[in-house]
Amino acid sequence: MKSTTWGPVQLSDRRCVQWRVGSVGLWARAFDDEWEIASSYDTSDLNSQDCPEDVAWTRFVTVANDGLFTQPALPDRPVVIRPQSPIVILPCRWGRFYFSVPLWVRFVSQPAGRSATMVEIPSQNLSSTWFGDMATGELCYAIDSRLLRRQPSMDANDAFGRCELEVRNGSRERLQFERISVHVEHMHLFETEDKFWTNQLRVVFKGADQVSQLTFLPHPPSVAGEARIVCQPRVALEKNILKRSFNLIREITGI
Repeated sequence: MKSTTWGPVQLSDRRCVQWRVGSVGLWARAFDDEWEIASSYDTSDLNSQDCPEDVAWTRFVTVANDGLFTQPALPDRPVVIRPQSPIVILPCRWGRFYFSVPLWVRFVSQPAGRSATMVEIPSQNLSSTWFGDMATGELCYAIDSRLLRRQPSMDANDAFGRCELEVRNGSRERLQFERISVHVEHMHLFETEDKFWTNQLRVVFKGADQVSQLTFLPHPPSVAGEARIVCQPRVALEKNILKRSFNLIREITGI
């Protein structure tokens, strides 16, 4: 990807660098065998010529002249997406949908070719949400991205990863939902010429009282074009998994 967001951090003559990814401002500076990193979702300080002192800096002790790199990563929890309007998938039917996921900025130290993650910073300040009931639910992130049908957004934005989601109704009832949980912690991140994509995900709905079958395909969708892996899953899988994936309309309205 042709971007100054990701890759080696090049210090200026002031020994300090600042940039923006999504809605977060980032700063990095070096002192002998240390790197200092700061972030803020108030990006007004990015207009300054110098690194601000009123943000919280974190010091990382490494080795002298250590290289610093930034890498994209997917969130560390499932994300919950809302369709633009309630979606109904009839029995034995399926639909293909697209959405975008805010990326994390991973700062990596690479002395002598041995990499170590210093810190990860979300490109957006996401709120937490609980998905499911209190006994079996999960803590997730709520994201603003809407579930889109047919065609993904093709705008270049290196703060987001795009995902293709195939939803199959394998039950004898209508699948009508207003929220869906996507387990991005099990997904790869791929890079094309000007975009990031995850691998494809297939979700099979088995019924209102059943968990769904999730299949993580090993490659990005064909619309992504030629791509290479830039980030491995946070939680690797050896086979398909069963998870609760939908908030059904009737669970909320009682119909």
